[in-house]
Amino acid sequence: MKPKYLVLGILNAASLLIFAVISVIAAAVGSSLPDQRAVERWAGGDMPYAQVSVFSGAASAMDINSIFMARVNVEKKLTEASIASEREGARVWADAFSTSQLKASVSSDRASAEANLIATGGDFFLFHPLEIISGYYYSDDDLMHDRVLIDEVLAWQLYGSSNVAGKPVRVGGTYYIISGVFKQSDNSDVEKVYGISPRIFMPYEGYSLMGGGEAVFTCYEACLPNKVTGQGKQIVTEALSIQEEDTEKRVVENSTRYSLKKRFEIIADFGMRSVVDGAVVYPFWENAARITEDKSALLLALQILFIVFPTVTVLYFVRLLIKNRKKLAGKAIDAVKRVSDRLRSRFAQRKSEKTDPTLIP
Repeated sequence: MKPKYLVLGILNAASLLIFAVISVIAAAVGSSLPDQRAVERWAGGDMPYAQVSVFSGAASAMDINSIFMARVNVEKKLTEASIASEREGARVWADAFSTSQLKASVSSDRASAEANLIATGGDFFLFHPLEIISGYYYSDDDLMHDRVLIDEVLAWQLYGSSNVAGKPVRVGGTYYIISGVFKQSDNSDVEKVYGISPRIFMPYEGYSLMGGGEAVFTCYEACLPNKVTGQGKQIVTEALSIQEEDTEKRVVENSTRYSLKKRFEIIADFGMRSVVDGAVVYPFWENAARITEDKSALLLALQILFIVFPTVTVLYFVRLLIKNRKKLAGKAIDAVKRVSDRLRSRFAQRKSEKTDPTLIP
C-alpha cells in the first residue's frame, strides 16, 4: 500500500470516529431534558403523539376561562378528526398551564426567604417531572388547594431540612401546606436559567387564596394525537385562535425540536435567532430547551464537518473508478481469464490422470 493511501485511510478513520462520538453526544443532548419528553410518559399503543407548547406575552396571557375554552376546542377538533383513545375510558390527551415567574415572600415560624413562584394547573407534573425528595406532587383533583411544592434550597432556608412535607409555610401572608420538596435539576443548561432564588409551585386555585386576584397564564402545554405530521400543533394553534403573524404568542412542537430538519433551521437562522420580536415570556424550562437546541445545532455543524472528508474521499475514488473503468474492466477480464485458464488446466490434468492406464497400479 502506498504511504499516501495509508495516511488517507488513517485520516478517514479518525474523521468517522469523531463523527460517531459527536453523534452520540448529540443524541444525549436531545434527550437530556425530561420537560421535552412528555410524549414518552403519556403516549401508549400505536397512535403517534406530539407535545406542543404555547408561550405568550403578559399582555396576551390567558385566564382560566380561556384555558377551559381551549380545552373544549381541542376536544371538538379531535372529535372532528375521529380521534379517540385506543383504551376504553382513557383520556386521549393531556394539558397543563402555568403563570409567569412571580416574586413571593415565603416564611416559616423559623425563617423567611424570597422565592420565585409559579402557579400551575392541569397535568403540570406530567410535563415537568420534578424529582421529589420528600412528600408528593399536588394535583388539581385534591380536595384542598392549599398545597405547595418547594425546592430543596427553600426547604433548608425555611426549616434547615429537606424532609418538611406536611409543614406549614406562609406565602404572601397566607398559610399553605408543603406537599413535597423537589431536587433542583443538575442539568447544566437548566442551572444557567433556573436563577439564584429558590422556587415554589402552587395550584392556580391556591394562588387566588393570597387575594391577588385570579391567575393568568403565559404557558400552555398539550400532549395530543398526531396521526398526520403537524396535526397536533395545528389543533392547538387553531384551538387558541393563534394567527401566524401574532408576535405575542409562540407555538413550539417540543417533540420535534431536535429533529434533523429543526437543527438545520437553527443553523440557517444563526444570528437572527437571538433577536426577540415581541413580548413572549419564556419560563426557565423553555430557555433551557433553547440552549440545548443551540448546542444540538452546533453539534450538527460539527457532524457535517467531520463527515465531509470521508464523503469527499469516497467520491474521489468513485470518480477514479469511473475515469479508469475501461482499463480496470480490462484488467478484471484478464484476471478472470487467468483464473479460468488455471481451473481448466487443473481440470484437464485431473481428468487425464484418471483415464491414463499407465497411472493405474
